[in-house]
Amino acid sequence: MVSGKAKCQLESCANSALISLESLGLCLEHFLSTCYERLDHLEPKIRRRTLEEPQVQTVYAFLEECSDRALLIALQQEHLTNLDRSRLLNILLLTRHLQLFLKNTVGSVAESRPLATAALSSSGSREK
Repeated sequence: MVSGKAKCQLESCANSALISLESLGLCLEHFLSTCYERLDHLEPKIRRRTLEEPQVQTVYAFLEECSDRALLIALQQEHLTNLDRSRLLNILLLTRHLQLFLKNTVGSVAESRPLATAALSSSGSREK
């Protein structure tokens, strides 16, 4: 989460930054739209297997960051609308689906990258 009263760093937005993604402080709307734009751009490349090895690492890191940030917003923001929650859930599901697709088509990405951030298990406890 972004601390303080930082402004969203996209398109002269006057809203406060809520979260950072790829080192940019973004408001909720710009976070959601940025995630959707990037995912829409990446999905066909992942499915067609047109990514080279260096790109695979970068894409996997983005998918992980996007997923982590969406989960953080969903768990910590109390005043989300049902639409916001559904969009966050959609981003979580899509990023995880694409991560699994990447792993299954190009080998184990996880073995060649640093340890992933902790994920929530179904019991609510943290696991690596």
